[in-house]
Amino acid sequence: MKLKDYIQEHKNDFTNETMSKNADVSFEKLLKQELHQPKKQKVISIKFISIAASVVIVFSVGFWYLNQEKIDIAQQQLMASLDAESAGERLEGVYAFNDEYKKEDRRIINRLIEIIHKDENANVKIATIDALLQFPSNEKIRTNLIQALEKENKPLVQIKLIKALSILRENRANKPLERIINDEKTYPIVKNNATLAMVEIKK
Repeated sequence: MKLKDYIQEHKNDFTNETMSKNADVSFEKLLKQELHQPKKQKVISIKFISIAASVVIVFSVGFWYLNQEKIDIAQQQLMASLDAESAGERLEGVYAFNDEYKKEDRRIINRLIEIIHKDENANVKIATIDALLQFPSNEKIRTNLIQALEKENKPLVQIKLIKALSILRENRANKPLERIINDEKTYPIVKNNATLAMVEIKK
């Protein structure tokens, strides 16, 4: 049958109303497929992402907690070493801090500052001064190094403090350095170091 004859025979099927109804039904089916199926997939995807994110958060928190526990234990052990009665153990604690701590820790730094003021062992004090020099911008450390120099009477520790303040180019150290130079009881080697430090600081 020719196309022209077919159209003539089924011309009622090609009215606007019939075409519109058929088209509406087909369009509705397609619309449901397009809208509803992806929505379901989208919900599944969101659920999957949420679960995955929750798992990542749980593992991250767990990892942080375990690391924090390790850090806390290490800090406790270090603080115990710094508080030990034995000078050898305190010295080991200072060396451990020097090797392992590249970031400032307030509690430990406060303990090290206490050591440079109160410890009776010169070697422990000298090692502590070296350890504190890791943080040259710390104002508390700088101030306490100056205060320690004003009170220190052990020549080896005095020399270490003088060199430390010279490295820091700490102008506020000039007065205690002058007192050391002018003090008749000061060892000549300490006076020489103090004089050199004053020259370095003024550069």
